[in-house]
Amino acid sequence: MIKILIIEDKKDDFYSITRFLKEENEADYEINWCCDFKLAEEEILMETHDVYLIDYFFGKKEGLAIVERLRERNFRKPIILLTGNCSKDIEAKAIALGASDFLIKEEIKPEMLERSIRYALDRYKQQQFIREQEQKYRNLFELSVEPFLILNENFQIIEFNSSFLDVFDQLKPSNEQVNNLQFSELFKSQEEYNSLKQHLEVELAVKGFKTILLNYDRDVVASISIAALPKSQLSDKDFYHVAISDLTKIMEQEQELKRTEKHSMSGRMARMIAHEIRNPLTNIRLALGELESITSNDDAVMLNQMIERNTSRISTLIDDLIKSARPQELTKESVDLRMVVAESLMLCQDRIELLNIHLKKNICDSPIIGEWDKEKLKIAFTNIITNAIEAMEEVSTPVLTIIVNCFDDIPTVYIRDNGKGMDEETLANLFDPFFSNRKNGLGLGMTATLNIINMHEGKIYVRSELGKGTEFRVEI
Repeated sequence: MIKILIIEDKKDDFYSITRFLKEENEADYEINWCCDFKLAEEEILMETHDVYLIDYFFGKKEGLAIVERLRERNFRKPIILLTGNCSKDIEAKAIALGASDFLIKEEIKPEMLERSIRYALDRYKQQQFIREQEQKYRNLFELSVEPFLILNENFQIIEFNSSFLDVFDQLKPSNEQVNNLQFSELFKSQEEYNSLKQHLEVELAVKGFKTILLNYDRDVVASISIAALPKSQLSDKDFYHVAISDLTKIMEQEQELKRTEKHSMSGRMARMIAHEIRNPLTNIRLALGELESITSNDDAVMLNQMIERNTSRISTLIDDLIKSARPQELTKESVDLRMVVAESLMLCQDRIELLNIHLKKNICDSPIIGEWDKEKLKIAFTNIITNAIEAMEEVSTPVLTIIVNCFDDIPTVYIRDNGKGMDEETLANLFDPFFSNRKNGLGLGMTATLNIINMHEGKIYVRSELGKGTEFRVEI
């Protein structure tokens, strides 16, 4: 059943068209009539019919205006314009404004009308299919969690999806800024960009090309797949589709997992070593007590005191080692993270003033409330701040930056210095028990810090570069 709405203010013309349609038995039609100009557009927008036949002279030549307004409102269904005038200009204008066909009433015959309706419906179905396919692939492009780009023949970005802006967030302020961007400007190394381009020229597609891209001053470890799009009949120009896999978070998660495993193993080793040391140490201290009762000369007393001091120190170290390796119980309370950081800074204030460190604070206005162990978090932040201060002891203009805010609903603290930085070995072993580059440092402070943040189900990320400084990002 094909539902047809005839919009015609002349009753005789309506009956003529209806008779023509009924004479054509190849299709089954349900025919309705609208002769009111005010109701015509509303009736059409209800989209309860398959085809619409509109008189060009309907309501003082308003038929064409109806077609134009409907197409402007993205109305897609077939509209056939009927007229008593055979003007080529009117026909051209009607087709240009979106009419599916243009028929002269005096020339209409049953088979002509039926063919016009059938062709209009066929074209509508084809266009509908194309639009659905286009929307499907547009959704695949737009809704993908991976960044996608389309490049022109000059390797200039002409299209991108929202995931691209999520990864390269320095480009968010202006989409025009992205559209004017050369693909090469994303690369940290122009040599790697040239290598990718050479591969593409030879193979026409490159899959899984690993490189480092730039987002502000932050490196994005990425895997790039790029391929030339098939040329269409509409254009013989080259276009390229680019898929970017952000490996940075995956690598961070792998490092976090390795660090957790390493820390767990270090904890087990620490407890085992502490147990093995404590037994002979107890025997030494018992023997020392016996020696004190049978020796009384000055040299013996001095040696006994020396042994006592050092065994006590070893015992204290063992206690500290066990504490650093063993999860502690949290005393949680409702606290504002901003206040915790502020109190941690107060504990380091004397050293900040002594070294004449310029303190830059960027702390959000809104409270960041959570159920946390305030005292233990203060220990963790104080340890990091202390390390930052000591790293800037030889810097002429030391700057300590503290940022406290919620990013993606995660309470986050940045502690950044412009000190001496760390090499790869120091970064890799930073949280290991007894690892320290500081003179007289025990190497348990950062181990305890990691334990405290882990107990709060948080994460610590560290970036550092020799001679440029270090940044700790703590997520709670």
